[in-house]
Amino acid sequence: MTLPLTEAEEPVERSAKASLLSTVLRIVAMVGALGLSFFVLFKAFDDLDVDAIVDTVTSFDDAEMVGLASLWVIWLAAQGLQTAALVRDLPVRRGVLAFLAPAAIASLIPGPSDLPVRHRMLRSWGRTTTESTVAVAAGGLFSIGIKLVLPIVAAIGLVVSDSPVEGSLRTIVTIAMIAGLGLAAAAFVFSSPSRTAVVGRMLAPVWTLVLRLLRRSTDRDLAAQLVTMRERAVDALRGRWLVATWGTVATATTRFGLLLMALRFAGVETDAVGATQVFVVYALVQGLTVVPLTAGDAGISELAYISMLTAIAGSDRVNEVTAGVLVFRVLTWLAIIPAGLVAMAVWRLSLRRQRRADATPT
Repeated sequence: MTLPLTEAEEPVERSAKASLLSTVLRIVAMVGALGLSFFVLFKAFDDLDVDAIVDTVTSFDDAEMVGLASLWVIWLAAQGLQTAALVRDLPVRRGVLAFLAPAAIASLIPGPSDLPVRHRMLRSWGRTTTESTVAVAAGGLFSIGIKLVLPIVAAIGLVVSDSPVEGSLRTIVTIAMIAGLGLAAAAFVFSSPSRTAVVGRMLAPVWTLVLRLLRRSTDRDLAAQLVTMRERAVDALRGRWLVATWGTVATATTRFGLLLMALRFAGVETDAVGATQVFVVYALVQGLTVVPLTAGDAGISELAYISMLTAIAGSDRVNEVTAGVLVFRVLTWLAIIPAGLVAMAVWRLSLRRQRRADATPT
């Protein structure tokens, strides 16, 4: 016989059901976005052929597969370096775990679904709440920052690449550059406590109005709050931001290397799409996917990469381009899911061992 739920248990059950439903809907949306993107691609490119794509991917030889796998491992190491650099005395191997496990969740569920997991992992390794919060927030800022900076570099690439689709890409670059310049302006403001305070005083009237509309307390000084937050972040990241920056650059560089390598192995030669042009497209897609509308940018990235690169290479190369892009997406998105689940299992196993060790009397 099933016992009736108590009043305290009913909200918990409803919350669990709502969370499960939300997760299922997000996964369905991700699959739908993928299906829609390939529907659009098949409508746009008459030469797109599934058999030809499969033949291209299966034609990769052992040396090419080893090359891709090796660069993939280096990319993961760079991701681990970026994560570990933001936490004092955190080994890179734990940085890799702190990237992989949350990234597996973000690859299935869009939004900041990975941040609470990374925060819990850092706390389980003895970091304070403040250290963990600052590290997670800073990691997000570094990741978003490189995505906004890359299109600025891409604008230079467009000038020197002499791309045949330069006109259609220039609008996208301009929009992304505006966002990148906004990031640069924010960095300039927060690089000085006096400038931070000035901006805080300028934004105070708007901030107070928003708080009143939300019926929140308006007694706090916004300028003082921003300066305090800045000081805490600077203190937490002192001596580590340079390594984190290099880790972020290495992450973006190796990720681009995976795209370029996959395209070349798929048969997209240099005379069809040069390395500079591939970088321009890579940078643009990074800028366009700053806001994760779908898990792992499913559908959006594939559509953007394939359409832009095919526009440069020509529609007769669409199958080779698609094959290369799909290999790249498997490595940087789908492969993260099983790898992240393994990382999650390793983390949980280490927690259990630690609890047993702590419970064992000395």
